[in-house]
Amino acid sequence: MWMILFLFILMTLLLGWVMFGYFLCLGALGRLNRRKEPVLSDYTPVISVIVPCYNEEEHIIEKLEDILNLDYPRNYLDVVFADGGSNDGTLKLLDENIKDYDHIRVVKCGQKGKINQLNYVLPKVRGDIVVNTDTDARLSPDLLKWIAAEFAVDTNVWVVGAYSRPQNSILIERYYWSAQNKGRLMESNAGTSSIVIAQCYAFKRELIKQFPEDVVADDIYIAFLANTLGYRTVYSRRAKAMEIRAPESYREFITHKFRKNNAFLRESLRFLYLLPNMTSFCKMMFLTRTTQLLFLPWIFLLWIMLGMTALVYCCFSITAFGIVLLSLLFIVTSCVFSHVDLPDGHHQYSLRTVVTGFTVTLIIMLWAGISYPFVRQSSSYRRLASSEKLCKKLNEGIVWKD
Repeated sequence: MWMILFLFILMTLLLGWVMFGYFLCLGALGRLNRRKEPVLSDYTPVISVIVPCYNEEEHIIEKLEDILNLDYPRNYLDVVFADGGSNDGTLKLLDENIKDYDHIRVVKCGQKGKINQLNYVLPKVRGDIVVNTDTDARLSPDLLKWIAAEFAVDTNVWVVGAYSRPQNSILIERYYWSAQNKGRLMESNAGTSSIVIAQCYAFKRELIKQFPEDVVADDIYIAFLANTLGYRTVYSRRAKAMEIRAPESYREFITHKFRKNNAFLRESLRFLYLLPNMTSFCKMMFLTRTTQLLFLPWIFLLWIMLGMTALVYCCFSITAFGIVLLSLLFIVTSCVFSHVDLPDGHHQYSLRTVVTGFTVTLIIMLWAGISYPFVRQSSSYRRLASSEKLCKKLNEGIVWKD
């Protein structure tokens, strides 16, 4: 019986750390660090913007207009549309509409697949800073200026991710983004963000010459690479991007998040051998985030089973201790999260949405963890079915709020 009680207490403490304690630690470290805030200045490094594209005939002009709306000196800007062999009208539309812009060019890559396209054009760019942005991302006009400012404020910053969120989606997707964004901002304030978002991120050109061919999530890989080398990854509050392709059904949500969880595990575990060389903060972040994805659902299920077993043997006090401790940690962590301001404003979600989001996320993580040894994916994948509907809403215009 003592072994059951010991395991129950151990699982309670482990759950407490992975689900709540980690974020409480981030909040405390963020308050202690008091890092210098970026400010706009005359610092204008040469920036290369890479836009990987493939068969984007219906939306490539909107993306081109999105690039042209960026407020950055054109003589310091190098824009490359990296085409992966489009067989629709993408190339024709680009060629017709970039004639008057000598800072924009189209490069025809030998292979499709985002990683292949990035690797093909990386040696051909001339910027000190490389920005990668997807065709389904809409950028704030001042994004490049704020990215430059983030790099200028700290020489140890080598990767900057734009604050991203979906333009339109189902409620659970919006809740998921809010929770994840708060976590990334807290990590960034405390030390370094674990990941950036594919919609738009930037890195110093010296960081990488090419991505490994088997990378499936460049945004996750680039952040882990910088972090394991001792550099900082910043998730910016001021450089902003909107994702116009987002799930509009639970089926799309679950499929999309499963893919992201699988990719996170794959990209993070490739750096496992470097764990002894990481900084203390990166070790904590790496182990906690990996445990969340690989083991959290199993720990949670084991905790429930051990708690029920303890109740059968009338060990009410130990079971009550575990429930009360996790409840208190939940309340405190919720208060900490409520004080994390998001750039796009405060979002209120009902208890039902929070519980549903947590439950569905737990199921997705369990599924991703179990299937990880058997599931492999590439950097080329089918777009969300809802993309057409969402992109049409761009005609209504996007209003950027400070």
